[in-house]
Amino acid sequence: MELLESMRSVGYSFDAAVADIVDNSIAAGARKIQIVADSIDASYIAFLDDGDGMTSDKAREALKLAGTSRVERTTTDLGRFGLGLKTASLSQCRRLSVVTVRDGVRSALQWDIDHVRQTGSWSIRVLDDQDLAVIPQADRLSVDENGTLVVWQALDYLLAGAGDPALEISERLQHLRHHLGLVFQRFLEGRDSVRIEVNGVVVAPVDPFLEGNSKTQAGPRETVVIDGHTVVVDPFTLPHPSALSSRDRKRSDLGPSMRDHQGFYVYRNKRLISHGGWFGLSKLDELTKQSRVRVEIPPELDSQWQLDIKKSRVEPPQAFRSRFRQIIEHVTGGSKRLHRFRGRATSTPHAVYLWQAIEERGGYRYAINREHPMIAGLQTQLPPEKRRLLEQTLDDLATYFPAPDLYVRMADSQPRIEIQFAEAELRERLRAIRDAGGALADPVALVPALRRVEPFNNVEDLQSLVAEVWEENR
Repeated sequence: MELLESMRSVGYSFDAAVADIVDNSIAAGARKIQIVADSIDASYIAFLDDGDGMTSDKAREALKLAGTSRVERTTTDLGRFGLGLKTASLSQCRRLSVVTVRDGVRSALQWDIDHVRQTGSWSIRVLDDQDLAVIPQADRLSVDENGTLVVWQALDYLLAGAGDPALEISERLQHLRHHLGLVFQRFLEGRDSVRIEVNGVVVAPVDPFLEGNSKTQAGPRETVVIDGHTVVVDPFTLPHPSALSSRDRKRSDLGPSMRDHQGFYVYRNKRLISHGGWFGLSKLDELTKQSRVRVEIPPELDSQWQLDIKKSRVEPPQAFRSRFRQIIEHVTGGSKRLHRFRGRATSTPHAVYLWQAIEERGGYRYAINREHPMIAGLQTQLPPEKRRLLEQTLDDLATYFPAPDLYVRMADSQPRIEIQFAEAELRERLRAIRDAGGALADPVALVPALRRVEPFNNVEDLQSLVAEVWEENR
């Protein structure tokens, strides 16, 4: 029993355990996979697929706790060790039932930990018709069609400590839909796509790279060959949060926790294995949260990448690490530029901005640019006592700039609303400059100066607009 209990403690999360069962269904050629959970009593979770099913011998082999991993596998197989069905299932429940139909022959087997404990015998129960009558969802598996039903009951590990088991199941399923959409995205898309339902709700594919968004920046593809096998690497810089749709901003990986989802996304046979993090080669940073790198590894390199039994963690071999550091520097640089230069007009490299960053004493602060033509022009028009008041006001605005609040909002990926000045507002600003008099009141000298100044640096026909405003005063 100690060995059996230790096998249950491999470390599967609920999402990873479910994904392992889905792996088996897809490997069996299933086109439709239904996950049904008892959302009232939280008494079971069932997995029903229309795959090839298993013969009696195959079903027994699949449930052997000491089954061998040295089985013949195809290049498209999603498994590695041949332990997923029983290990993933028993990590969440105490009773695992498998009912499968292949060519009109039905086989029904069950691992029941309490039965093993009571009998002291490591034996799989063979279920008869009377047993099947009380197995949830068993009546949906017809002997006329191939398919497999996996049922988890006595959900001790899954519901451990849950005050409200039904609520716990409901919340788990909500997150599960996103997880399955992310892990099996490529299987859920295309002409021959797989359909996965969770309590009747169809799982939608989740693209972590937002390749359908025109603002996503795809970097050049890299290929690394090791032992004759090719690893394909594609870097992406996601759009700024303001360029995301309202639906995308609701995604858990694109909202407030976007920072935690930057990094490498490793795929094996189209299936996402691990995502997020830089393998210890770089730290998670707010300015690099738009950076994601897709890595495709072939099954032949499983051992070198230290693919674990849960298919939820990999570790790149040393031969890749130096190359990955270069890739990280390249892709994170794009994300940093996305934040640091957002809103700056690329056509005016010598623009004069109202705010400027000043580095000093190992840190930095922001100040209002006194050389900004609007500020400088205002200073020349004021008497000394009012000029001092203006200076104090500008210093206070800079000192009490709400930088901590801004950081929190950016970390939460809240889109910043950029004010676009209407022509009427621009005219009002120009009238104020005109009426102030002085050097800035000369329209000939004013236009070249304003072309370098926010917010006038993005006005297309600034000269005509200035001429019209000055004409009003004649």
